[in-house]
Amino acid sequence: MKIFKLIALVSLLALTAPAFTFMKTEPVNAAGQAPVTAYRDGNFTGVTQDFEAGLFNVAQLSTVGNDKISSIKIAPGYRVTLYKDSNFSGSYKVLYADTAWVDDLNDETSSMKVEWIGAVRMPVTAYSNSPYGGLEQAFGVGDHDWAELQGGVGNDSISSIRIAPGYKVTLYQNANFSGGTKVLTADAIYVGDFNDDVSSLKVEAISPLDATSVAVPNNAYSDASKRQLLETFAPRIWMAQGEAYFPSSVEFTFPHVDRYLNSSSGKYEIKTKTTLDPYTLKLPYFSGDLANAPIYAFWVEKDYNNVDMVFFQFSPYDLGKTVFGNEVGDHVGDWERITVRFAKFVDNNTNYLKPVQVFYGAHSFGTAYSWDEVTKVNQTHPVGYTAFGSHGMWKDPGTHVYQELVVTQLTDVTNQGTAWDTWNNVQAFQYYPHLSTGNGLGNPWPTWLDKDYTNPNSNAVYRFGNPAQGSYFGQPLLAGGPTGPQEKGALTNDVVLD
Repeated sequence: MKIFKLIALVSLLALTAPAFTFMKTEPVNAAGQAPVTAYRDGNFTGVTQDFEAGLFNVAQLSTVGNDKISSIKIAPGYRVTLYKDSNFSGSYKVLYADTAWVDDLNDETSSMKVEWIGAVRMPVTAYSNSPYGGLEQAFGVGDHDWAELQGGVGNDSISSIRIAPGYKVTLYQNANFSGGTKVLTADAIYVGDFNDDVSSLKVEAISPLDATSVAVPNNAYSDASKRQLLETFAPRIWMAQGEAYFPSSVEFTFPHVDRYLNSSSGKYEIKTKTTLDPYTLKLPYFSGDLANAPIYAFWVEKDYNNVDMVFFQFSPYDLGKTVFGNEVGDHVGDWERITVRFAKFVDNNTNYLKPVQVFYGAHSFGTAYSWDEVTKVNQTHPVGYTAFGSHGMWKDPGTHVYQELVVTQLTDVTNQGTAWDTWNNVQAFQYYPHLSTGNGLGNPWPTWLDKDYTNPNSNAVYRFGNPAQGSYFGQPLLAGGPTGPQEKGALTNDVVLD
């Protein structure tokens, strides 16, 4: 069996191959046929301009016009990135095929990039490892029997699969589309009882519309609509009984910390104004400010027409564990997260999002579940449990072993203490992985989320807590403060679910 433990999900996903096949040379197009044609009006009408592979800034859009593109035709094997601003900056949209209406970038394109990526994008990709690793094979609509699999991902070798919105995959245990079957209509990090037991499969085009699909407000991906959707899917987080270190805003901590240049990292970080001596010293502000705490919610466009909504909880302090009477792993500042992944699709000229998976981040690892496996409030708000003291995020209440030491186990305890309905106080943002920045959605972009960590005159923060102190059985007595959302794979990688 080739499934890896999901506690290693972050590092494994970072190594997976993209869902494309690459070729080394760009094709020669027929005379007079450019691979990309942009149109000033929708449905491929109006003034046109042709483009070969390359970078095209605002001055190079002279024919079709700046802030004029409404539709675009794209030859197989090409990828087009439209940018709202000149110099390939601002919000962007990635396209792989003819698009009759560029939606939220209509009449708002000031630069663009055309790339040859080498092959027609297929709607389904199967992988020999979980999650999304090892050998891979792409499939289009049709029947794919044993011999075809044998020449690609392998017979009896599929462990995970990615499925674009609007497609259904039927897995068969035997060749010739016989034996037991399993039907999938969304990504599967692990195919479960069909792991290493698929000898044929069928791919069909379907409408992805179902009871879980949510129409995009006003049928447009505007900033206001994105904010509304983030609020609609923000989680309920249960604080554990007896919790003493609650969430707060980042700004709540600023009167109690200094921004300083860490000579080890060469970057500006924050640490408490009061020296923690002993390292177990608990400052009053560590208790947090739950009544005014926001959830930091990020809209992130991902590969395969996915959207991730990433919800970060910030706490001023993380209480570690007690090992033979000694506190280990305490740290100033704490970021934990829940991510909801959506399939983005259009049905009958209406834009929809369909929730597919939920990822619960606990410390430096996490676990993903299908949307159907997760408890929800009012059908859209996933429920999470944040562990007593250490705040690791889990799907269910209980005692969760997350690390085995030579002398003991490290566990998280979750239960229903105080309910935090995060949708009542959302700080909403969009983040652009390729640009390493973002913008506010109805609220300002905080400068502590910037990444110019070496600039003494900025407010960018690389780590949100004191440097590490000491160790005990291989565990730090006081762990170093965590990096912020802008350094997490959930935001920086346009593929991973994190």
